[in-house]
Amino acid sequence: AGWFPFGPLRWLIVTVLVLVGAALIVARDRAVLLPPMVRWATVVLVATTAVGALMGLDGLYAWTGTPERHTGVAFWVLCAVAMTVGASSAGNRLLAPGLVLAGLALGATATAEAFGWEPAVFDLGSRLSGLMGSPAFLGAAAALFGPICLGAAIGATGQGGRALRVAASIATATCAVALAGSGARAAWVGVVVAAVVVALARRIWTRDRTTVAAAAAGLVLLAAVLATLTPVGARLVGLWDDDAPGGRGRLDEWRVATAVVADHPLTGVGPEGYRIAFAEGVDEGYEARHGRDPLPDRAHSGPLDVALSGGVVALGAWLVVLAGVARSAWRAMRSGGAFSVGVAAGLVAHWVGQLFLFPVSSLEPIAWLLGGWLLAGEAAAASAGSTGSGWVRRVAAPVLAVSALVALVTGGLGVAADRQARVAADTASLESAESAVDLRPDVVRHHLLLARVRVANGEGLVSAIDAVDDALAVSPRDPIVRLARARYLVERAVATEVPAHAAAARADVWALLADDPLETRAWALALVVAAIEPPSG
Repeated sequence: AGWFPFGPLRWLIVTVLVLVGAALIVARDRAVLLPPMVRWATVVLVATTAVGALMGLDGLYAWTGTPERHTGVAFWVLCAVAMTVGASSAGNRLLAPGLVLAGLALGATATAEAFGWEPAVFDLGSRLSGLMGSPAFLGAAAALFGPICLGAAIGATGQGGRALRVAASIATATCAVALAGSGARAAWVGVVVAAVVVALARRIWTRDRTTVAAAAAGLVLLAAVLATLTPVGARLVGLWDDDAPGGRGRLDEWRVATAVVADHPLTGVGPEGYRIAFAEGVDEGYEARHGRDPLPDRAHSGPLDVALSGGVVALGAWLVVLAGVARSAWRAMRSGGAFSVGVAAGLVAHWVGQLFLFPVSSLEPIAWLLGGWLLAGEAAAASAGSTGSGWVRRVAAPVLAVSALVALVTGGLGVAADRQARVAADTASLESAESAVDLRPDVVRHHLLLARVRVANGEGLVSAIDAVDDALAVSPRDPIVRLARARYLVERAVATEVPAHAAAARADVWALLADDPLETRAWALALVVAAIEPPSG
């Protein structure tokens, strides 16, 4: 029910539960070491992103992540912790039911939305968004959970196995609806590649060729029906549309991001720094075709986004981690049970789809946890004979417990603040806007909302500028905040026609243009200032 529905709550749940799980595992002396290659690659990944944060463009958010994306250094630490939790959870009988329950929640709400149940919080256009608050995120989640639920539907055995198979079958079908209705082409590519990899690993073509041919023909027919009768066809056609989101314009995004990486190859621009560094790589062609609304804060390609955060060394470490998980996934596909094959296929679909998306904060720790689960055998071997478990238990368990408590408190305040922001955005309630800022003063968008509400309540442009200045104190180089400040200064100069106000507005606008010469919205403000009082000479 908040201003950014599901986002703050998803991050709260994922963070707290991963940390609590890790604390319990360490306290019970069940933690295992990751395999050496993956372990050291993870250490390098976290270390290089930390160096990127120290050298980067956003002091606070590089460590914590922006409240919208949450992919600061803390995010990568959480992923590393999640992978250790997964590696320490071999044989956990709750894993399959838990994942099936997640698939059911995800798929059922998206299917209900597809059949017309669309509360305002789900109404984000013609594409399904479900509990993820974003069609792209819904597709990514369905690509991860769908294959896992299919594996559980095929392979569930033992006590309660029938009930689990039924639930998993329903979850598989509804996740398929979510996958198709989301219109997430990156997720579609991931699922197709995962299916091909499973077919290669299981050598399906060596079996009954008539059955395989019939299944292939059925899949082709299903794809044709989906393309004709659902939004799938329109999304596929949109690939060739320069103006469609994620169409050929994605190549422009990658070109800009690659230029920024080329300028900062060693340390990147720091986590969450790309929205600031975007101006360094943007060219006239991109600006003319796409503009900056919304401002790009991601390269929409996992490898590029990792390189932007921590440089090429971080990218290399990330690829090594994925390679280690991919090796275990291939083994699971070759000789594992149906559920293991489903987990492996879900991870392949997730990370292949990420080539065209970016790490999603509420999904990536789950993927790393599942990757750790696939690595459990190697992890147990790597931990055999290791010493120091008592020291780890005495130090790590309290640290993890305190971290979970901090995450619970800050996350809970974030959810409460988001609800207050929703009230302020809908009703221009000054009290609610101020409450959102008081609850989470580190959230830039709350300060910008307070500025708008102050203007709407007749408190004047000076008070709005004060609110924007508070946002700048949180993130001094944020382009959106700087543009908002310039706009308010220009509005004040137009309203008062005081030379000093015009001079202040001009200085702010030209400082903005000095850092981002192609920002057309800043040029529009410059024209307004020039019309007020043309500069002498």
